Amino acid sequence: MIALVKAERGSGHLELRDVPVPKIEADEVLIRVCACGICGSDLKIQDDHHPYTPPVVIGHEFAGEIVEVGASVKGWAVGERVVSEQHTHACGRCRQCLTGNAFACTSKRAPGYFIDGAFAKFIKVPAWLLHRVPDNLNFVEAAFTEPSAVAAHGLLDRTGVSPEDVVLVLGCGPIGLVAAQMAQAAGAAKVIITGVERDEQARLPKARELGIDCVVNGERADLAARVADLTGGEGADVVVELSGSPQAIAQSFRLARRLGRVGIIGQPPSDEIAIPYREALFRALTVSFSYSSRYTSWERVLSLFARGAIRPAQFVTHVLPLAEWERGFELSRSGEAVKVVLEP
Repeated sequence: MIALVKAERGSGHLELRDVPVPKIEADEVLIRVCACGICGSDLKIQDDHHPYTPPVVIGHEFAGEIVEVGASVKGWAVGERVVSEQHTHACGRCRQCLTGNAFACTSKRAPGYFIDGAFAKFIKVPAWLLHRVPDNLNFVEAAFTEPSAVAAHGLLDRTGVSPEDVVLVLGCGPIGLVAAQMAQAAGAAKVIITGVERDEQARLPKARELGIDCVVNGERADLAARVADLTGGEGADVVVELSGSPQAIAQSFRLARRLGRVGIIGQPPSDEIAIPYREALFRALTVSFSYSSRYTSWERVLSLFARGAIRPAQFVTHVLPLAEWERGFELSRSGEAVKVVLEP
């Protein structure tokens, strides 16, 4: 089968290769990949700025159809439409696994990074990671489940949104946009989302189209002044950082109100980032860091999709064949797209 492979370390080294179809173990299923979204981490792997183990088939935001079921798998059948969590090789025995947090297991090896992923015709996954796709979603829409689950985990599970909160989302990529919609669905009184000039190509217009309450281009307006104006000078109840910009990370601590909550999800370009520590301390902020997702995140997202509270089709701006991956990556990188999905 043809797959998109990160062949070796260093910038670039992405290529289409003919690789074997995976052979499943007794507890696994083989899935025909029908759609797989391009994630910012895929771009970082291309640039050699994200952990991975080469050679590896990249891609992890996928939806597909079961074509083979392992001998010990129960409750799943050939032909079922599924999406899958990312916690392959989680041990099932450590504190993290036993408390429902397999995403944090040290044995976990996520597909698309450390084991072969989904920019390919087939992928194998342990059956316990599967979720059924609602009947009213197509595969392209269902492929948006994984990034949405990351948003749900970081915003709803770890940071928390209460009715009447003012929520500030820093960053208007796909996860930022869906996080903003989740905040609205959770009863936020007002949701503010930010971007920069290049986001005026697609992402800030999309935020306006989605009906986000306040859309701010931080290169055209004074964000701090806008937040102060909208909150009576208090600051946001909840600030969610999704840009990964060191400047925005520092700003997140300054734009939260006293006793406010800050959620950090965006990945910065380096391990160490300067933050206004004393300001955060004397504001008595509650700060949570988040990555990946858990079972409840996926179930919550699929319910939001099935009920139409969030419509994933709104976020997908380009659908391309896998053979056009280079164009897809460039669209994702340039800001001309919101979410690009490849079909193997």
